[in-house]
Amino acid sequence: MLNRKEFGAAIRNARLENKLTQEKLAELLEVTPVHVKQLESGSRMPSVELLHNIAVTLNFSVDGAFFPINAKNEEMLDKLQRLLHLCTSHDLRVVYATASALTDKDMENSI
Repeated sequence: MLNRKEFGAAIRNARLENKLTQEKLAELLEVTPVHVKQLESGSRMPSVELLHNIAVTLNFSVDGAFFPINAKNEEMLDKLQRLLHLCTSHDLRVVYATASALTDKDMENSI
């Protein structure tokens, strides 16, 4: 499930990387500064349209916000990505099916 506080923190970090104040970002997005503050605190979620505007304005990775990478897994993910580039289409389908089965199993165990 999406962690609203982490999602808001990702927006805040992207804003700060772009050296923008909440007020300036609000102006660029055509929303109020209070709205930006609520987004960053996680007390409010953006509409799809606003999320798109945030992504474009801040050069913000929506994938990164929805699927944050655990720092300790980053090295392993990098290694896997390099290996995947060497795989055939068939190999990639097998890897995908295996990963899907593993995540489905994890989801079943958490219920």
